[in-house]
Amino acid sequence: MQHLLTPFAQTLVSQPGQTRPGKGLTALAGLILAGLSLVTMRGLLTGNWWFFIVLIRNLFLAFFPLGVVLVLRDLRTAGFLNRWLLLGSLAVWLAFLPNAPYIITDLFHIQHIKPPLLWFDTMTLFLFAQTGLLAGLYSTLIVHRIVRPLAGMWPTWGLMLGSQVLSGLGIYLGRFGRWNSWDVLTSPLALTRALTRVYQDHLSLKMTVSYGFVLVVVYVAFYWYVEDARR
Repeated sequence: MQHLLTPFAQTLVSQPGQTRPGKGLTALAGLILAGLSLVTMRGLLTGNWWFFIVLIRNLFLAFFPLGVVLVLRDLRTAGFLNRWLLLGSLAVWLAFLPNAPYIITDLFHIQHIKPPLLWFDTMTLFLFAQTGLLAGLYSTLIVHRIVRPLAGMWPTWGLMLGSQVLSGLGIYLGRFGRWNSWDVLTSPLALTRALTRVYQDHLSLKMTVSYGFVLVVVYVAFYWYVEDARR
C-alpha cells in the first residue's frame, strides 16, 4: 500500500528544501485536467453536458476551502497576523469544507447510467471524488499546521477531527436537505431552523456518524503518513 501512496502524498505535502514548492498544487491540477478531459470527451461524444456542468461546479466548491486556507497561509507568512482575519477565514473554510468529500456522494448517480457508459462514468466520478477528497485533506492539513502553534497539539487535533465530523453532517445537509454552503450567507435563518430539526431525522445521525468516522480515519492516516514522510 505504501508504495502506491508515496508519490501522491509526498507531492501534496511538499515543504521548502524537500521537494519543489507548489508540487502539491501541480499534482491536484493534473487531476483536474484529467477529470476535465473525461467529462469534455463525454460531452462531445454524447451531446449531453450534464456531467460536465454538475461535476465542474462541485469540483469548484470542493477547491474553494483550499483556496481560502492557501490565501490565509500566505497572508500569515507575509506578516498579517490579525486574529479576526484568522477566525473569519477558518469559519469560511469550515463552512465550505463539506463540499470536498461531498463529491463522493455523486457516485449515487451510477445507478441511472446506461451500460454503454457505465464503466467510463464510474471512473470519471471516482476521479472527481478522489480529487475533491484530496483537496479537502490538503486544506485540513494546512489548517492543522496553522492552528497547532496557536492552540497546542491536542486542542488542534480536537478541532481537526471535529471538522471532519461536521463535514459528515454537511454532506447530509447537501445531499438530502439540498442546502449548500452559500446558504450560510444567503439564508442563515432558514438554515439555522433546519439545523435545529436535523436530529428528528435518523438518517442525519447515520450519515454524520458514518461519513464523519470515515473522514476522521482517512485524515488521521493521511496526517500520520505525511508527518512521517517529512522526517
